[in-house]
Amino acid sequence: MNKNSKKAIIQASAYRSAPLPLPAELERYEHILPGAAERIFKVFENQSKHRQELEKKVVDSECLNSKLGIICALSIALVTIIGAIICVMSGHELGGGILGTGGLSSLVTVFIYGSRQRRKEREEKNKM
Repeated sequence: MNKNSKKAIIQASAYRSAPLPLPAELERYEHILPGAAERIFKVFENQSKHRQELEKKVVDSECLNSKLGIICALSIALVTIIGAIICVMSGHELGGGILGTGGLSSLVTVFIYGSRQRRKEREEKNKM
């Protein structure tokens, strides 16, 4: 090599974030291994179906939890109100008042807290 010769190093890179290969890549896969393109699509379809099933389970679970929460809150409210009425009717006005006020105010507090949490979650999702 002479002193005046220069070396050049060229580096190229590409990045693509797609779930499926490009058509040209699929053709090369198919050329190397017949049926490979169909297998790749099948894996993609199975993964999509699996993800959709998981999302459906999450939504169904959240709906069930919401319904159970409402039923529990209603049960607590009814028991609290009935307990307060029984206390007042049996001559324990102060105890009945405290029971009724405390029970219902705690339910209102939980409801307000839950509403704020849901609003925060929606706002965070909207930011993304």
